[in-house]
Amino acid sequence: MKRAAVLVLSLLAATAVAAPGRADLEAAAKQTAQTLGGVLRDCPASFAAVGFPEKQCVGVGDTVEAARVALNAALADDLYGVWRSRDSQRSVYNWLKTAGGYVYLRLQPDPDGHARTLLYLDLPPEPTGEPSGRPTTETLSTKTPPTEAAHHGSVTLTPAASNSPAPEPSVPPKDPPVQVPPATSPAPAAVVAPVPFGRTLKLQDNRLNGPDVLAVQNRLIALMLPARPGQGDGWYGPVTTQTVRVFQRANGLPVTGMVDRVTWERLFSAAAQPFDAPTVP
Repeated sequence: MKRAAVLVLSLLAATAVAAPGRADLEAAAKQTAQTLGGVLRDCPASFAAVGFPEKQCVGVGDTVEAARVALNAALADDLYGVWRSRDSQRSVYNWLKTAGGYVYLRLQPDPDGHARTLLYLDLPPEPTGEPSGRPTTETLSTKTPPTEAAHHGSVTLTPAASNSPAPEPSVPPKDPPVQVPPATSPAPAAVVAPVPFGRTLKLQDNRLNGPDVLAVQNRLIALMLPARPGQGDGWYGPVTTQTVRVFQRANGLPVTGMVDRVTWERLFSAAAQPFDAPTVP
């Protein structure tokens, strides 16, 4: 009996998924440097308090856009879907699959001017047991990327123009603070859901997709403050999950990130309260 128990525990340990570590970051840095014809280098001094001590940096001679295109061409199967930007494409970021899991990478102009572009790589934040606005070690540490990674459930919004310098890379807070709108904020009138409730929507490796997901995303966008254009993409991913969590918190519902019947009915009712757009990368 004792031998059988030890065998079971050994099998469980063997199948457990490890989070990426220093060796994975170093391997990713070498791989991307070789792909881009770049040079491994120390990260800028301004990055000292940013991210994890294991972070890696690569100097690249091409522009941010040229480097992004080159990485897409060479490593498309290992990248987690589309590149994102928060500063009108001046810098872009994504996630790269390694043997130990996915690591964060960012392309931006080199703040020190030693190279044209700086590639910054870092570990994901510590898992918190709760889905966040970007992939975490819980959702991305598997060695196989999630199905339909190119459609990772983002609520597509038109980015605002910005002339400010690119922000330094950082690890977002594990659970971004959410501002509950004042009670005086007018709530939009109830709308008729374009499709009836048929299933609980939640984040999973095999991403849920369909008109019910799109209906939820578009209703969430309509309730966001400040008002903004945009529409959903129909895929229930990390950004949609985080947005649902913020809506639930603002409306006094259990914060699960899942759209069950209770959340669905509140979302499409006149009682649905507006909420501040969530902080996501």
